[in-house]
Amino acid sequence: MTYGLLRALAGIALRWYYRDIQVQGRERIPTGAPLLLVVNHPNALVDALVVGTVVPRRVLITAKATLFANPIAAALLRYLGVLPLRRAADVREDERRNPTRNDDTFRAVREALEHRGAVLIFPEGKSHDEPELAPLKSGAARMALQAHRSGDAPRLTVVPIGLTFERKESPRTRVLVQVGEPICLDDWAAPEGRREVEALTSEIDVRLRAVTLNFSSADRAARATALASLITAIMLEPPAIGARDRRLALETHLARRIDAIRSELDAASPELRARVDRLLTDLLAIHAELRSRRIRLEDVSISRRWRDGLRFIFRESWILLTAGPLALWGRINHWLPLRLARAIAARSVESAADPAMRTIVAGLGLILLAYAAQGIAVGMLFGTVTAVIYLVSLPVAADVNFRLSDRLARATQRARTFLLFRSQPELQRTLMATLARLRDETAQVEKELGGRRTGGN
Repeated sequence: MTYGLLRALAGIALRWYYRDIQVQGRERIPTGAPLLLVVNHPNALVDALVVGTVVPRRVLITAKATLFANPIAAALLRYLGVLPLRRAADVREDERRNPTRNDDTFRAVREALEHRGAVLIFPEGKSHDEPELAPLKSGAARMALQAHRSGDAPRLTVVPIGLTFERKESPRTRVLVQVGEPICLDDWAAPEGRREVEALTSEIDVRLRAVTLNFSSADRAARATALASLITAIMLEPPAIGARDRRLALETHLARRIDAIRSELDAASPELRARVDRLLTDLLAIHAELRSRRIRLEDVSISRRWRDGLRFIFRESWILLTAGPLALWGRINHWLPLRLARAIAARSVESAADPAMRTIVAGLGLILLAYAAQGIAVGMLFGTVTAVIYLVSLPVAADVNFRLSDRLARATQRARTFLLFRSQPELQRTLMATLARLRDETAQVEKELGGRRTGGN
């Protein structure tokens, strides 16, 4: 029951911080079989919360032993079933050579797997801001092979899960969870001549890289992801205002493609390289122009007719009037604890993972304290039933507040663009013509590159 409650709270906290968490490949997670979930680690504690909320099973978590240094934190973590891993980087030189330092944790993991449990491990061994996976440690492979050799964990499956954050430090951005191809150890064998631990670690690395973004530098990552987002917006119909924006999966796929194409272009003809360079220059130029004018690419083709504008105003005003009071109730009741949580998160930021992690953890604690205080006060004044109804209304109102705030900001931006295009219709016509040309050019370049990869050129 405690795990279910904490899982629900984590889901609420993530939903309030991030605008959308999209899951791809959830059907690849076996039901009933023992699971070792191997996950990349870009966002500290938030990574464990995301996995715990999207995997439809109770998940046993491994964490670095340094988190257990505080006695209160250690007691809470052990109560929740978190297992400490003593990393080589966190122990003295003489302890690093001790192969038994994690024996208790390995034993607990093996027992969990033998009872058909699901265990989460971050094989990189650390959370980091680098644009690619760190070299994987062998612990995940050793855990899986130990449990498999015992014979008491039939159909033991290693499941790679990739986490991609649009901007992990920024509230109301998107998250993509991709479940990769699982490895069932009953059906897996190390290639001849290779040690099992080394071979399984290498196989995990390959499958984890297939569901994560990996770039040689931060500049290369920023360029590829920006271009992928821009091309996606150009080529696809935009989501309606208020609808979930589920394009991050495609943007992630395109970012991989863009980076791969950049490497392939070294062997391409000078004409093709020049054409791609011109396209990239034009894409970045239109992106810069739109940003300078504060126009979203999705709004370039909006109607300038007053009739459509009035219909838009009526619809958004009606939504604001009906949902506004509940959203305001949510904002009033959560403004102070969330403001305090963000102030705490802004102190001594050392990593891009700090703002989200600290805001979520501090926010959960402060909001629960605020709920408790309000619940007691309402209960004393109006009785238990009223207090329960009051408390239930609070998270619902907060949800409405976040969603409506996102929608209102988006609607305000579109209204501003409408007025701009009403006063400068030639600007809209120019932008639409430029985007149509870029759309055609992108499709043609993609066709030529595709033909080249298949031997057509």
